[in-house]
Amino acid sequence: MKPQAHELFPTPLWSVDLPPADAGPLNARLGAEIEKMIAPRPKTPSGSNWQTPQDLHNRPAFAEFVKLVELAAVNVAKDLQVEQYPMMITGCWANINPPGSYHPTHNHPNNYLSGVYYVAVPETGSHLVLQDPRPGILMPRSKLGRFTANVAVAPVQAGRMVFFPSWLRHHVPSNEGSTDRVSIAFNLMFTNFAETISAPMWEPSAPSA
Repeated sequence: MKPQAHELFPTPLWSVDLPPADAGPLNARLGAEIEKMIAPRPKTPSGSNWQTPQDLHNRPAFAEFVKLVELAAVNVAKDLQVEQYPMMITGCWANINPPGSYHPTHNHPNNYLSGVYYVAVPETGSHLVLQDPRPGILMPRSKLGRFTANVAVAPVQAGRMVFFPSWLRHHVPSNEGSTDRVSIAFNLMFTNFAETISAPMWEPSAPSA
């Protein structure tokens, strides 16, 4: 007799791909604004990345992007059955990863949802690595597979927006391409909580390696 496998306790991840006709012009505008913010580019050690301040959601130049995040977040909230509770963006910042740089493993405390939008991806591609949060990853296994791997890889591309729970630990491997990897990250939290109970406890560092 062959046992039937039941997959329990899923960890959700959502992705939205903008139509190329919309993503191209939007990414050009976003990229130009980010370049303005970092010009002249600061010198960083080899392997380091650079991040903008986390207030992009309050800057008029990024208003179009913020609307896209908010629209997508409404549908994510519906999947989680919390759409009746308004959420707000608590932080939004750009990441610039030159060749050889990466983002170490981290999560985003005191937020409900986190996400990232890809403005530019190197020609060799890139991906987002998400770690299994369950203690079962420490159990013995002879090889990695769907039921035994301790990470999941989310492919990325320019024009793609990804959402995931803020508690989920993740990292971005080294940029092995010859061009910059540019993304915009963001956090969302229930408005009442963020405004009246506790502000987010996480801020990106710049630069980091």
